[in-house]
Amino acid sequence: MGAQLQRIYGTYAVSRLLGAHYLHSPLFRVDYQGLSALEENVNDPSYHHAFNELCWIDSDVPPTDIFRTMGVANLTTEVLDGFATVPGKPGGDEDTWLLKLTLPYGIADRFPDCYDVCKEISPFSSVPRRGRPLRVAIHIRQGDLMVVESHRMLPNDYFVAVAQRVGDALDAVGVAYGMELHTELPTREFTVTPEHVGINGQIDAPVVVNLEMSSLDEFSVLPNLELFVNERAIDCLRKLATADILVMSRSSFSYLAAILSRNGVVLYHPFWHSGPSSWIPVGANGDFDQPVLQKAVQAP
Repeated sequence: MGAQLQRIYGTYAVSRLLGAHYLHSPLFRVDYQGLSALEENVNDPSYHHAFNELCWIDSDVPPTDIFRTMGVANLTTEVLDGFATVPGKPGGDEDTWLLKLTLPYGIADRFPDCYDVCKEISPFSSVPRRGRPLRVAIHIRQGDLMVVESHRMLPNDYFVAVAQRVGDALDAVGVAYGMELHTELPTREFTVTPEHVGINGQIDAPVVVNLEMSSLDEFSVLPNLELFVNERAIDCLRKLATADILVMSRSSFSYLAAILSRNGVVLYHPFWHSGPSSWIPVGANGDFDQPVLQKAVQAP
């Protein structure tokens, strides 16, 4: 779901960057619905409805059949250059093209500051920082990654190191804070097969998932820590997007929360999606520019 909504917001962001109209296409279905659905091997066919309502983007133009339509797997500058040479009828409806994008990343990853416009249409409100402890939200993407693409998962000691450095930076300037850890854990041992819901044949053989695959004990060293485990995805997204400081995973769900954060500080571990220049990059050892974070949280 995070990847699907990132693509939607990415398409909107690219349309604004190019000065093009935007025609909204909502989610049709969500195949992977979280670890709980994977554990029970049951999906909710109406799962996507709440996200469509929350993340609706108004179109600039109504749906119509007069557009000349072109499917684009991934929008790049090369595709745009080629499209500029496509002949049309000057001044007629044939000049109006609808590009149906599968991926916007050929442009969005090259010019990631285009995502800044998503703050303006974020469904989440910002909360003034003064007069309360700051919320530091740590998102640890696990779920189906324990079964497929486990290489995408960052180790626990990375998140502990980042959180400790965040705490040190805030302590140094006398800013009170609380930490939140958002993740998914299995409630029992179970076996995932290639036919499981949300897997769609991404594995060749059954994989056993158990509690030992991810331990939260390592996070006990963090001060003022509150755990949010197996919460509803829509509630998790809201908490991440409204945090004062967001520690991202290498995850589209993290990315979605970050681009919808109106004034939060984002700590970003570089991965295959480039981050806007306002995000603070974090090294593999959890190190980042602490003075930049301090300045951001002290800004009026």
